[in-house]
Amino acid sequence: MKVLYWDTFAGISGDMALGSLVALGADPEIIIDQLHSIGLTEFVLEVRSRQVHGIQATDIDVVISENKHDHAHSPKQHDHANGHNHNHDHNHDHNHNHSNRRLPDIQKMILSGALSERAQKNAMQVFNVLAEAEAHVHGTTPDQVHFHEVGAVDSLVDIVGTCIALDQLDIDSIQVSTLPWSYGFVHCAHGTLPLPAPATLMLLQGYKFRESGITGELITPTGAALIRALAKQSAFPEMTLLNVGYGSGKNDYGIPSLLRAVLGEI
Repeated sequence: MKVLYWDTFAGISGDMALGSLVALGADPEIIIDQLHSIGLTEFVLEVRSRQVHGIQATDIDVVISENKHDHAHSPKQHDHANGHNHNHDHNHDHNHNHSNRRLPDIQKMILSGALSERAQKNAMQVFNVLAEAEAHVHGTTPDQVHFHEVGAVDSLVDIVGTCIALDQLDIDSIQVSTLPWSYGFVHCAHGTLPLPAPATLMLLQGYKFRESGITGELITPTGAALIRALAKQSAFPEMTLLNVGYGSGKNDYGIPSLLRAVLGEI
């Protein structure tokens, strides 16, 4: 049985999760083709290697290509990390149809393409838990959650791309380490929110945290949704080590902004 252990010493976001799996050998070209198959075409996936505190890591950037803004999302604006577009400084409200995707639209997309049954099921589950948490925090229903954030293109790419990559690597189960608690505030469409963001905490009920002493966002709602939907928390399992990959984050809080993905066999 193939097990993925996510070592979240610096937290987790959607782009860190996807980067960690590409670092383990998932093929970005296949991921892009499958994302195109569900009608997600308004992006370019930039995959590059970079050194973070001397460690070679895979950095993922989702560049929105279709609309007239052509903004290559400045990495600095991805504090509420890639995946959850709380912190995009550009205030235009993308009046394109993809900006207002709601949960039923996203479910239809996921089921419409060439994804394997396992990737479809996992992606649906991640979006379901994310919509439920957002709905609870903002006092609405999952189907009515305004997906200008959760359903924005980079979050779709990060979440669905991660589920495609997990399937490609044939991972049977995901386990995750104790999670780091951090401090501070994040600016988003709803105003200023305390960290960890309310949706993040809603998603991570039942998971163990430890003090990190860091001010800044370590776990984004997208990262939390991936954990809630797909992973169990445990001590490091007894397994044969097959490979290790690092997905890079966009911030530097003084520790390596990396998600360590350890692949093993039980």
